[in-house]
Amino acid sequence: MNNRNAESVKEHLARWKALARPAALIAIAWSFAQIAFVFWPQIDMFTQRSLHVSFAVSLAFGLLGERALKPIMAWFWRVLALSALVPGLYISIQSDFLTSGRIQGLDPALPLDYLLGTVLIAMVFLACQRFLGWGLTVFATIFVIYFFVGPYLPQAFAHRYTGIERFIDMEFLSLQGLYGVPTGVSVSTVFYFILFAALYDAFGGGRLIIDFAMTMTGHRVGGPAKAAVVSSGMLGSVSGSAVANVMSTGIFTIPLMRRAGYDARFAGGVEAAASTGAQLVPPVMGAAAFIMADFLQAPYQTIVLAAILPAVAYYIALLLMVDLEARSQKIAPVEDTMKESVCEVLIARGHLLLPLFWLAYRIVVGFPVENAAIEAAAMTIIIGTLRSATQQRFIVVIETLVIAAERSVTVALPCALAGIVVAIISFTGLGTKFTSFMIEVAGGHTVILLVLTMLASLVLGAGMPTTSAYIMAAILLAPSLITLGLEPLAAHFFIFYFAILSMVTPPVALAAYAAAAITKASASGTGWRAFALSLPGFVIPYAAVIHPGLLLVGPVSDTLWAIYSVLVGVSAVAVGIIGWVLRRLPWWERVLFVGIGALSILPGLTTTVAATLLLLGACLYIYLTRVRVQHVVSDST
Repeated sequence: MNNRNAESVKEHLARWKALARPAALIAIAWSFAQIAFVFWPQIDMFTQRSLHVSFAVSLAFGLLGERALKPIMAWFWRVLALSALVPGLYISIQSDFLTSGRIQGLDPALPLDYLLGTVLIAMVFLACQRFLGWGLTVFATIFVIYFFVGPYLPQAFAHRYTGIERFIDMEFLSLQGLYGVPTGVSVSTVFYFILFAALYDAFGGGRLIIDFAMTMTGHRVGGPAKAAVVSSGMLGSVSGSAVANVMSTGIFTIPLMRRAGYDARFAGGVEAAASTGAQLVPPVMGAAAFIMADFLQAPYQTIVLAAILPAVAYYIALLLMVDLEARSQKIAPVEDTMKESVCEVLIARGHLLLPLFWLAYRIVVGFPVENAAIEAAAMTIIIGTLRSATQQRFIVVIETLVIAAERSVTVALPCALAGIVVAIISFTGLGTKFTSFMIEVAGGHTVILLVLTMLASLVLGAGMPTTSAYIMAAILLAPSLITLGLEPLAAHFFIFYFAILSMVTPPVALAAYAAAAITKASASGTGWRAFALSLPGFVIPYAAVIHPGLLLVGPVSDTLWAIYSVLVGVSAVAVGIIGWVLRRLPWWERVLFVGIGALSILPGLTTTVAATLLLLGACLYIYLTRVRVQHVVSDST
């Protein structure tokens, strides 16, 4: 007993020592600063946004210092980490003057403004390259170059150059650029939802969701895969990150799927597709959803309500596919996947559902979303502490502050870089020029423009976080869709959906690559399976454009028609992808089912009726021929 107590004390001291790391201290300071913004709302936006960006860059460099192999590089990153805080403090000190005393475009920038602005922008680019790769960094660099070479471009894309002073004035000394709308959403909303998700997981909420999903589906046909779909959808809604969701739920669900008999690539693909789709599941959905609400100038609950039916359709298709795959491969239920019953799980940890219900309720009734997240976080701590099964030490809460800040880096950095691009597009008028260009290329045809927008959104999302991909696509592509008469909510959801699906679209499918790291299967093979499993999701954005009722826009009759059309569509596509229903389907029958799915979502009652009749006829034909086909297959073997 004494040895056990000694080990416990030693472990406890080691955890406190880990919190004394430079990066951990920066993370804790950032979290406390964010909490201070809540309790002292009089802190102006300039101060909040400047400190948010500086803390994000500083923490990124601090984490790079911990990963450095050579001491000299570790010190190099730590020096940069401290230096990154200086511009934020400078803007905070100057915030009153910048807000009310300085006239943008007229008052000259000071030498110190040039120095700190240039240094901070360069640091944001460097941190993004190191943490997020080259995709977004190169993309933003092209826009910066465009700002300076504008006078020398062809007339269609040329703009008036006004010098480095205007660049620093716009990007560093105003509530545009680095401190624009994307950063504003990150500082005022996204950080608090990430903090809630970290606390919820620390107190056992993630374990509750996984156990609940396993008890509900684990004993059924394809149970482990269905549990992966359900748990990833529920937990990913809270975390808002596809890759983080894969790594948190996949370590439990993927081994269970493999043990049940699923192929490694299929198991990884299921987890990746389910985790990616979770960014569509209310109430959290991911950072891009908050930015969409800001773009549309709509209450966040409008976005949440509009997302419900598309999310349900996506997961119905995914559940159908894993069920058909299990039946086609004759994968039997795994009886011992969960020893606890549903009642036992709810008795032990069911009280942790209360913060989730409260969060959803507050958002739907129109309460400010950041306040709803903070309330849910506080409720998680209080309710979790009241029960011995979920009690946590104080150190766990402090560690959660570190985790939340570290996760926020991957949102704050792309938001800052996206803000730079947004300011350039706005200043140069590129958005209007690009809208005209897209409409001209599409020849004014909505269908062609939708296909071009889909492809552009997937390309923009290759290797980029969903937030960045959505922001870029929303600025460059959404105006052209709206110009041709699309409902603004439907246009933005169309882009939002494909920005999310880029996470499972080869050649760069980040969520699938994360799943492959767990399965030890081929990354490209897993990526293609995840892409195939997400294909019914490609139907849904087009359906939302053709049937706005799917987003709860318009009369109830339109919504009911949209629900029926989409369910028929995604179900038919799901059957075609798996290639099995009662028997193995030849290639032409699979193509037929995919075609029925596409036909179902086309406008007009006639097409819906035709798709329904074709689907019923195809199913009847398969039912009548199942014995003969199976007999032929058995004879040939």
